[in-house]
Amino acid sequence: MTRVDSMAFALQDADLLRARGAALDFDPHMHGTYSVVVVMSGSAHIRSSRWTGTVRAGDVFFFNPFEVHAGRSAAGSAEYHVLYPSEAFLDGCTGAVGPDEVRTLQTDVLARNRATQELTDALAAPVIDDTAIEGALRRVLRECRFVVESPTATSRSITRTVCELIKQDCLSSTRTDDLARTIGVNPSHLVRSFRQTIGIPPQTYLRQVRVSRAQELICAGFGLSDVAQMARFSDQPHLTREFKKVFGVPPGTLSRVVCRA
Repeated sequence: MTRVDSMAFALQDADLLRARGAALDFDPHMHGTYSVVVVMSGSAHIRSSRWTGTVRAGDVFFFNPFEVHAGRSAAGSAEYHVLYPSEAFLDGCTGAVGPDEVRTLQTDVLARNRATQELTDALAAPVIDDTAIEGALRRVLRECRFVVESPTATSRSITRTVCELIKQDCLSSTRTDDLARTIGVNPSHLVRSFRQTIGIPPQTYLRQVRVSRAQELICAGFGLSDVAQMARFSDQPHLTREFKKVFGVPPGTLSRVVCRA
C-alpha cells in the first residue's frame, strides 16, 4: 500500500515539474514524463520493469515515461526530490529526436559524484534557485546513457503493442477484451503477459495514463472538475482516488501550486 508522509510540488516552468516528499512505500505506478529521483536521506529498495536495486542518500535514479515502478524504504521514511523533465527539456540536454523516433533512458542509478552532489545541494538550499536546479539537472542528464530508436526497429511484442494502443487512445473506454481482439490474442494471455512484463494489469495502466494526462491538464491551469471530465474519469472523486495511487496525495496539492504560480 502506498504510504506517503508528505508531498509538495513546485512548477518551475511548463517543462519541469518538481516534487519533494517523504515516503515509506509506493505501490506500482508510473508517470508520463521522465522521472529523476534524488535521495536526500534514508534508503529504499526500488523495482521497475527495467531495473531493481537499493538506493541511498546521495544517489540519483531514473525512470522513463510510462515505466512502471515501486519502492519501499529500508527503515523509516526516505526523503527525496523528484524532477519531471519534459521531452523538450531532454531535447536541450541530449539533442532533439525525430518525430518517428523513441528516446529511452538506459541509466538506472548514478551514485554520488560531482554532478549529483551539485543537484542535491541545489535542491537542499535554504533559498531555492530555479536556475541552479535546472543547470545541475542538465549536467546530471548529460552523464546518463540514452538510446534513440525508430519504432520500426523496436520489438513489436504483445505488451509494447498494447501500451502504444492505450497511449494513443487513452480517453476511450477501452476494454481488455477489445484490446485483445485488436491484436488477435486471448484476453487472459494478454493480461498475463502484460502483468509479467509491465508489472500492472492493462486497465490499471490505462487509468494511470489518464492520471498522466490529468497532471498535464492541471499544470496547464484547468480546474479539477474540468480535468476529471477531460481525462475521462467518472467524476472528481474518481480522479482523486487514482491520482493518490500515483502521487500519494490528492490532485488539489498540485492544483494549488499551479494557481499560485
